[in-house]
Amino acid sequence: MFTHQFNQKFKRNFHVKSILLVTLFSFFTLMLSISSVSAQVKSEASMEAFRKNTFHGGLGFAGIIVTATINYERMLTQNFDRKIVATFAKVGYGTYGGWTDSGQYAFVQYGFLTGKKANHLEVSAGPLFCINGGELGLPVAFGIGYRHQKPGKPFMFRTGVSFPETLHFGMGLSF
Repeated sequence: MFTHQFNQKFKRNFHVKSILLVTLFSFFTLMLSISSVSAQVKSEASMEAFRKNTFHGGLGFAGIIVTATINYERMLTQNFDRKIVATFAKVGYGTYGGWTDSGQYAFVQYGFLTGKKANHLEVSAGPLFCINGGELGLPVAFGIGYRHQKPGKPFMFRTGVSFPETLHFGMGLSF
């Protein structure tokens, strides 16, 4: 009986990891094809564009649950003449722990930024994958928050509310 339960859990984890790898490969293939097709639009001669790639990490706290996440983000479009100034896609990998449960997760999200200077509203959503450990309850990762990032500059700070990151803050560098 024990070996049957172990085999079932191993097969489920292997299946989830396979789906995750296919999703991540598809995401990076999509990013490479979009980067060769999309163009940046600047509304003013002095307005710099956001740097295309960003690595950022963050910590989250919600009661007895703690999360740590690392993300890679790619700017897809930029247009400083509109309310939504940029769209992005990101992949993230993280771990969570609490009194009764712990595990790891990965997600792929699509999002947008508003705000023309350094202060932005950040909104994103996408599928969520549990890699091992317990169940997170929702198959969707989403977030809303504040981002401080000047167009053309490498430093980024973000904070907000999201799932599975919870109440989070983080920093990163763009290149």
